[in-house]
Amino acid sequence: MQLKHVVRFPVDIRRAQKILASRVTSTAALTERPIALDLYTDQMLFDCGRHFASLAHHSREIGSPFFVRGSRLLLASVARKIHGAEMLAEEHATWLRPNAPLPTDAVALCDVPVSQAKRTGMGARQIEMMIGRDILPQRPVMPYPMHPATLRHSDTESRVALRSKFTREAILFAGSQKSKYGHQKMKQSFGVLSRLHILQVLSEFAANDVAIPIRLQDSAETPIASSQWLPFLAQHRFFVCCPGAAQPMCHNLIEAMSVGTIPLIEYGDRLRPQLTDGENAICFRGADGLRDAIKRIQQLPESRLDAISRSAAAFYDEHLCGKTFLAAVRDETLDLTEGQIVMPFHSENFFTLTRPQVA
Repeated sequence: MQLKHVVRFPVDIRRAQKILASRVTSTAALTERPIALDLYTDQMLFDCGRHFASLAHHSREIGSPFFVRGSRLLLASVARKIHGAEMLAEEHATWLRPNAPLPTDAVALCDVPVSQAKRTGMGARQIEMMIGRDILPQRPVMPYPMHPATLRHSDTESRVALRSKFTREAILFAGSQKSKYGHQKMKQSFGVLSRLHILQVLSEFAANDVAIPIRLQDSAETPIASSQWLPFLAQHRFFVCCPGAAQPMCHNLIEAMSVGTIPLIEYGDRLRPQLTDGENAICFRGADGLRDAIKRIQQLPESRLDAISRSAAAFYDEHLCGKTFLAAVRDETLDLTEGQIVMPFHSENFFTLTRPQVA
């Protein structure tokens, strides 16, 4: 654990204890095989702890009680994170101390190799989470989650309804445009344009009278309520999937595809399977590739756009739905021969590669 977690411990553990003491707990209606996080490190604290909240959310959706086991120091650190605190407040989520046993039939996701997971109650099926930047072959890749605030307003029925509710128009970007999204780290580390570089190129087209207009919206100036985010996305034909600040993957990609809004994207090769240009996305490479993509988009007939939109939504249903993925992990219908799942959501690897295997 980092020194900052130790320093903040007295305040953060009180916050955690207050959350746990004030919530109402109930797993009575959840009768499926339990899901557990068995944590030895602070690796999952990135992205404001959103993976805690999203996994707990999907666990409830599939009818599974949710357990998290770790030290008091880790509990305090989780409570400090916005979405970590949301997870702790879930009525079906249970925090366990390191010496407490997990349910014997649980599927336990560990943040260390299974060979190093030495805690009690190891009748559970253990799977290692490979948290980092590299995508390893022959292992399932966990889909990046929707933002937890959006998840609360998302279900299968509403997403399907939104796919055909509106007459779609415009190429949209709506999100933060802070200076941190202009760093050269994206180009240096991942070979993709930064968010602000992409928006700069798009602004060349935005003022022109084009067949499909371009709308660039700064969330700091024009915020959109989380309850309205998916309907807002569904009104647009394309969403410009700009990268995050530290790594390419961003929740907006997942949310857009869930309602059939076509991604305009440079990092489609970060998904598994990879996105296919002209089939379920419009892919580009570099600034000139983006300019060419905009020109190609303007020439596509409405019937082709509709087909790509349907394919994007189908790709989400099959490969990016967190609920579907977690149910497959629980039921072991994925290929878990290696006993690992990959979470390529960071700028560096938290695991050690013992042999050449990076995709």
